[in-house]
Amino acid sequence: MTDSSPASFVHLRTHSAYSLSEGALKIKKLGKLATQQAMPAVAITDTGNLFGALEFAEAMTGFGVQPIIGCTLLVDAEDGADGPVHAKNALDLSRLALLAKDETGYRNLLKLSSRAYLDAPETELPHVTLSLIEEFSDGLICLTGGSGGLIDKALVENRQPVAQARAERLKRVFG
Repeated sequence: MTDSSPASFVHLRTHSAYSLSEGALKIKKLGKLATQQAMPAVAITDTGNLFGALEFAEAMTGFGVQPIIGCTLLVDAEDGADGPVHAKNALDLSRLALLAKDETGYRNLLKLSSRAYLDAPETELPHVTLSLIEEFSDGLICLTGGSGGLIDKALVENRQPVAQARAERLKRVFG
């Protein structure tokens, strides 16, 4: 049974089966669920990859749902007290969900997700620096909320000035 009332929200942080070890949702099932809930759009933000982007875009279009392509990336904030300091281990990395709002944004997502794998040392998880995100921010929307995010992580660690500085930096980049 399809609910004909307007959607009260649109999912912007959905992980599919392409989020390895994190999601199990098949893309066609996501399309059916979005249709049942009368969602006009839905986003996919698989962690660290865009493997499902084409399948997702085609499937959502077939269901009459606007596809929003995104990616959740592990990020090194590089923000030491005396200037840029890089993350030393996976616990130092935060997460940011980035959504493409146009073709430029999609191309920048491709660059960022590729660089996460190509630039990270073999002994580290694939990640990007916040400086690299700044370099390729055109056409992207940044979602800062969520557990493990750049701002959340600093707040949980009781580092309010760091959280404030990160929020201001992201605002300068993304508006």
